[in-house]
Amino acid sequence: MDRYNLMGSTAADTFGSGDPWGMRDEPEEFQGVSNEAIRQQQQHIIREQDQGLESLSHVIARQKEMATDIGNEVDSQNVLIDEITDHVDRTGERLIKETRHIRIVDRKSNTCCYWIVMVVLFIAILVVAVVPFHGKP
Repeated sequence: MDRYNLMGSTAADTFGSGDPWGMRDEPEEFQGVSNEAIRQQQQHIIREQDQGLESLSHVIARQKEMATDIGNEVDSQNVLIDEITDHVDRTGERLIKETRHIRIVDRKSNTCCYWIVMVVLFIAILVVAVVPFHGKP
């Protein structure tokens, strides 16, 4: 009896009864079915699982291809973005350079107007000084 207490009540019931393998508690789907039928059913389940795994393998392979294609596209787009960034940087530098040139030309053009005004005034002074005044007699 001590041995049965150590094993628990379920073990005592199983081993104490005429069912040492615990077959009375088997599911209904296996009761009255031969070992060969159970084996065939298991092989059918294994084939279905293999088909499912094969389909899953194809899906994963396709996803891998898609991920590789996306990665390649991202790489090529990054190259294009880098080239555009370089062009924008060069264009920005040229724009700054040309802005400086415009400022220099603008300053020179203002000076040019002053020179023209001075030359015209100088000529006017010369004309007034050289040409005798003919007044009324």
